[in-house]
Parts: sequence; C-alpha cells; structure tokens
Amino acid sequence: MLLGVSAAHAENIFLLKDDSMHQVSMMQTFMHGAYDGVITVSHLKANGDTGLGTFEGVNGEMIVLDGVVYQAAADGSINIMKDNETIPFATVTNFDEDANISNISAKDFNDLTAKLDKEIKKYGVNNMYVVKIHGDFPDITVRSVEKQEKPYKEFTEVAAVDQKVFNYTNQTGTVIAIYFPEYMNELNMHGWHLHFLNDAKDKGGHVLNLTMKNGSAQIDEIHEFKMILPTTDTFKNMNFTENMTSKIHSVE
Repeated sequence: MLLGVSAAHAENIFLLKDDSMHQVSMMQTFMHGAYDGVITVSHLKANGDTGLGTFEGVNGEMIVLDGVVYQAAADGSINIMKDNETIPFATVTNFDEDANISNISAKDFNDLTAKLDKEIKKYGVNNMYVVKIHGDFPDITVRSVEKQEKPYKEFTEVAAVDQKVFNYTNQTGTVIAIYFPEYMNELNMHGWHLHFLNDAKDKGGHVLNLTMKNGSAQIDEIHEFKMILPTTDTFKNMNFTENMTSKIHSVE
C-alpha cells in the first residue's frame, strides 16, 4: 500500500506501530533541494527503530539503530539527536527479522551489495528490505555533509562542495542497508543505501566503500509503504518532470 499524506496528518498516521516502511518526503524532492523539516525526531522514532536519513538543512547523516536516532556530523562526531530536531528525508521501519545470514564478508562495497542482491532473490527483488549487518570492518569510508543555509542548492552541488569524507580502519559496528526495488526509483533510490555506526558510537556516516569480515546479517522483508509529503510552497510548486535517476546514483 502506498500512502502519500501531508505533514499536517503526520502525527496521526506516524503513531501507528506496524511493519511498514515509513518514509519522510521523496528522494526526488530531496535531490531538488527541499531540506526543510517535515516531521520531528520524536515522530520518526514512534514509527521506526531502524533506518537512515538526514536532518533539517542536510545537517549530517542519520543512523537509526535500536530506537536511537544518531547524527554523524560533518566534523566526524556522533550525536544523539533531540526529539524536537526536524527531518526533511528519512526511511525507517520497526525491524522484524525474517531471515538471516550467519557468515558474510566483503572485499568492497560492490561485493557486499552483490551478495545482498543474491540473498534477496530468494524472497523477491520486488519487495523492500532493511538489513542490519554487524561485523568487523578493516577499512570503511564514510561521508557526512555540512549543514546548508538558504537558499538551498541541489544535492548534487552539496555533495560536490560540502561533503566530508572519513577513512576509518579496524572498526567493529553495524551497517544499516535499505533496499528499494526499481519500480520505486525516484520515490527513493533503486538498490542499496548504506549507513554505518561503530559499536563505540563515535564513528559513522553514509557508506562509500568498505571491507568486511566476520559479518552476520538480519533481514527484514517489507511489503507496505507509507510516505509523508512536505506541505511547503516549494514542494507544491516543484517540477518533477526531470528524470533524476542519474543524479541520485551520482551522489550515492
């Protein structure tokens, strides 16, 4: 079920516990530079304990793990975000393990996503998935983004100018991997989107590359989708005729 509603109804709809994928705004909207908050951290947590996203003004990368909303900031720090912080884009679910992989390793990002692709083919590539992968990461490269000020520029420009990249070694932690099927492209990003948080809760971000060993993965197969849309004039007058697929994949 696809349910698109305005932020005015967010509190009513986003306070129902279920096994849906809950999304704040659209990837296409975000790519165009709509960075104003749509809901609060408090509302997000009421509807998902696992996921990823960002904060108002693209203020760092979001990792939602075990019901806690973390920010991987542009200075490399990790912060637990207050309930009144606002969110322009995020995807979360109440995680429910449907399958698992007991032993998984990866030589790089593409190797890991290829193994995840192979695994989800068992259950259907047209479903949505959230995967929690815990393991050792001899090398992991992540990014965060500096908070933007109005007038906002498109995210391709933000990633080119204001992206901060961090290379970490010998980390143990969790990757949150979210998969959307191809037919949902531009609502979100087709394929895999990965964020990382180490066990020490002091390093993390959007995953650009990695090596992994001693990994174990929990898989949540999801069949229902709920989305809240912005109510701003910017969104109401936005032109969605441009195909954003190449821009989305260029920043991922």
